[in-house]
Amino acid sequence: MRIISEADIPDSQDYRVLAEELRKQFLGLRNGTSKNLYRKRLETSEGILDLMGGIDQEREMGAVKQYFYGGKIDFLVSLFSTRSSEILALFPGRKLTRIRTAAASALATEILSRKDSRVLGCIGAGYQASEQINAISQVRSIKRVIIYDTNIQKQTLLSREIEDKLGLETSTPETVGGDFREADILLTATTSDHPVINSEYVDERCYVNSIGSYTPSMREVDKSVICASKVVAVDSLEETSVATGEIVDVLSSGCLRREDINELAGLVAGDAKINRKGHRDGAYFKSIGVGIEDLAVAMFIYSQFLQ
Repeated sequence: MRIISEADIPDSQDYRVLAEELRKQFLGLRNGTSKNLYRKRLETSEGILDLMGGIDQEREMGAVKQYFYGGKIDFLVSLFSTRSSEILALFPGRKLTRIRTAAASALATEILSRKDSRVLGCIGAGYQASEQINAISQVRSIKRVIIYDTNIQKQTLLSREIEDKLGLETSTPETVGGDFREADILLTATTSDHPVINSEYVDERCYVNSIGSYTPSMREVDKSVICASKVVAVDSLEETSVATGEIVDVLSSGCLRREDINELAGLVAGDAKINRKGHRDGAYFKSIGVGIEDLAVAMFIYSQFLQ
């Protein structure tokens, strides 16, 4: 068994490659060669215990991820052989989770955003934001990033990092306002309990990528944006329909039905469903993270140590 530390995982990742690794797993989920263990959640007065995982039957490997959120959060991912039952590798999973979330965004962005997208708006400058911007800028020719955070220090630091490491132009508005109407792609990476942006500041053609909320009490994007989107997609309808505030809201309001919402497994197979009530040309994607995404990244990173 190999223990792969956070320091062992390269900071620089090729998200075109990782997006393809996720694409394979979602196609496998569609055709039955991959299996996904949906999140099992135990809530206590101290926090939330989550367990999730996936199996690739063709490559005879699986992964299990566990974590406890109690104010702080950390993760453990185990990669195992389904042929021998041997534990192949253990990952302290915080960095792996950051990479797999960014890889899912890269895959969804490739499918749902316009190829000529040049301006990226980012609301939230926390732990996930820089990796998300890196991933999206690898699959689209981003020239400028608009960054907003309620914490001015985080906003400034992220702006400098993006300029220094990615060589992209940035701007840092004082509020979420008209600046964001310039965005071709909008990323929300917050843990807000109320929408951080509404339709007033989202361009009709803008693709919205929401990755921050993961409980029914959290919501980042106003339902007016989601309900109006031409394509509405999630990585897992089973999970987002009960665990993310935005999808809970749009389903309970009746502006969307479950059958109107795409899953990544369908999108990668080319079966996109159009929201007939949507008047925006742009799409919306909500990611909560599923076990086969962790599996895809864990297998890829593990394979690098075998070369």
